[in-house]
This record gives sequence, C-alpha cells and structure tokens, in this order.
Amino acid sequence: MALLPLFITSCYNDDTTVTTNPQQDRVVAVNAGITREGNSTTGSAFANNDKILITNVTRKDAGLICNSAVFTYDGSSWTSEGTLLWSTGEENTFQAVYPSTASYSSFTVPSDQSDADKLKSADWMTCEKTVTLNNLTAASSLNLEFKRKMAMVVVEITGANVSTLNSLKFEWPSFEGNDYTINSADRKIIAYKTSTEYDATFSALIPPGTKGGALCELEITDSDTNTDTKSLTLGSIQNFEAGKKYTFQCSLTSQPDSAPTRSASPDNLTLVSVEPM
Repeated sequence: MALLPLFITSCYNDDTTVTTNPQQDRVVAVNAGITREGNSTTGSAFANNDKILITNVTRKDAGLICNSAVFTYDGSSWTSEGTLLWSTGEENTFQAVYPSTASYSSFTVPSDQSDADKLKSADWMTCEKTVTLNNLTAASSLNLEFKRKMAMVVVEITGANVSTLNSLKFEWPSFEGNDYTINSADRKIIAYKTSTEYDATFSALIPPGTKGGALCELEITDSDTNTDTKSLTLGSIQNFEAGKKYTFQCSLTSQPDSAPTRSASPDNLTLVSVEPM
C-alpha cells in the first residue's frame, strides 16, 4: 500500500530518468471532428459515446508513462479514460484512431456489417498531428481532424418484394499495400439492410480500391423458401476512394409465369451519386 501513492504521483511527474522539467507536463484536452472534402465538421460529426484512442508518440518513444488515453464524446465535449500528457518544450506527435479498439497503421475490416453498430465499427478513421506546447500558460487543447480510411457503398434495390431479399454481400476490391485485412475466408462483407414496403437499401464499408465485374451477391428467398443468389455487376471498372460514398441502383422484377426467382433488370448496377461520407 505504501507504493501506491508513489505510482499515482509518477503519472503526473516523470521519474528521475526524464530530462524534461516534470512541472511542465500537462494533461491533454481534446477537440475532434471529421474532415469532409477538406472541410472540418467539429464535434457533432461524432455521435454520443463514440470513443477515440490518442497516443502521444513522442512520450511513448521516450519510454514515458501517460502516453495514451481513450476519449469519449458526450455530445458536446470529450472526457478521457486514463491520463494523456504533453511533453512541454518539444514537438509532440499525436496519433489518434477510431474506433478506439483499432490500430493506427492497419485495420481488420469486419466482414459482418449487418446492423447499425457493426457498420459503424467498420468506419476506420485516423489522424496524426505534430504540435509544441511552449509554456505553462499556453492552451493545452489538441485539435484533431480525422480522415476516413474506408469507402462506403450503397445499393438501392427497387421493384421487388423486399421480404424476399435476405442479404447482400460486397466483394473485396483490389488495392495496393497491406493496410487492410478481413476476418472472412471468402473476402466478402455482409451489408446492413434497411427497407420500406417498396424498396431495400444495403450499405457497407469497404477498403478503397478498384473493382470490376460483379460487385455484390444478393440472396433471395423464393416462394418455396429456397435461396437464389444473384450477382449484381458494375457497368465498368470503378475506383472507390476513401471518405466517399458511392450509391448504386438496381431494379428487380419477378420473372413471367409467376416464377419464384427474381432477375436484375438491368444486369448492371447504375451509379447514381458519389459524395463525401
């Protein structure tokens, strides 16, 4: 028990191996927003209870404690779980990531994005900022603008009985580098479905990259409760960029003579919009 006060104190005052003045190291306060096409939307771009992980790489590289903390957004401000400190008088490099459970340099894309929370967990965002806190009187807030690392794909399906549309899987695009992996052997992503009486919309987050041919597979239940799979294809090679949402449309109609399966008409998906996420 006698050691406990010493440990707590060390979180705020560097030990004897540190060359910087321990009195100058201050707690980091955070403001964070999400960049859209070069314009930052602060605060409200994050939802209540969103969590980000921030690491002071400068302190971590120096072997100092209090180099990272998880910050939670409450709708108006960020509160920390743990203590994140500046190293005053030198450049501090901060790296931040969303979701807070993700790595800054690589991301395992969730293959199951079939509900709103699972879809949100695939929205990988990062931010790096280098800044110097010069003195005790300077403001200690760290302003961060996150950039999205994933692309969103939306497929709007009309003209079908949406109750027969079971699920849609997006295929993995081609891309360069080793930043992205997936926790699925078939490298396909189960989309999030929302629907009305007349149409269904499927959404998923995929790594940026190029894709041609079949983009997704739609599973349909026919009147005999059997499952039919329909490939929905792109009209041309599509380059998916990080931070952008690509909306496609496709119309499904019943085959003649009350055939239970449904066909895509036209076979190609039609790209109707590209906009910032």
